[in-house]
Amino acid sequence: MKKKTILVVSGGTSSEREVSLKSGRACSNAIKNLNYKVLNFDPAKEDFKKIKNYNVDIIFNALHGRDGEDGIAQSYFEYFKIPYTHSGILSSMNSMDKIISKRAFKINKIRTPEYIELNIINYHDVLKKKTLHSSLFYPLVLKPTNEGSSIGVNICKNFIELKKNVNKLIKKYKTLIIENFIGGQEIQVAVINEK
Repeated sequence: MKKKTILVVSGGTSSEREVSLKSGRACSNAIKNLNYKVLNFDPAKEDFKKIKNYNVDIIFNALHGRDGEDGIAQSYFEYFKIPYTHSGILSSMNSMDKIISKRAFKINKIRTPEYIELNIINYHDVLKKKTLHSSLFYPLVLKPTNEGSSIGVNICKNFIELKKNVNKLIKKYKTLIIENFIGGQEIQVAVINEK
């Protein structure tokens, strides 16, 4: 029986590159220990289009952040008809976008902090008013709508901090979200095959 070849895709160009490279190395080692042949691919060094030249059985997606968890990488994998680990294009895109996620939460009656969306068009008007929305109160969380691993997250205790951080982030990101801060411990639960 032919030994399966797995392509570990990691690195990339997002701000989570270093985390992704670390994940990719750990995954490659674990997969090798399971007696599979492992190849590696870094979209920062090779164009995604070249992935079609790799003769692999499956792609293990160890990318983090933009272009890896937002449906971009998945669209290449699917276009070239290579099976891969991770959610599909649409679910990846929707879950990476915090505004789309929040809308889905509200439709499905899942509690989520109140928020407003800032973009390069409306942020001046919002900051001029100095009052945001009656349901928002300090401290507030300001963050990009399409980052992970807490990148770009700021907890603003007052309007001066909020304005300073908005002006800094809006230069790099097209859309930001401001939401109420909820203190406490973060808990993550992995669910695989309904277990």
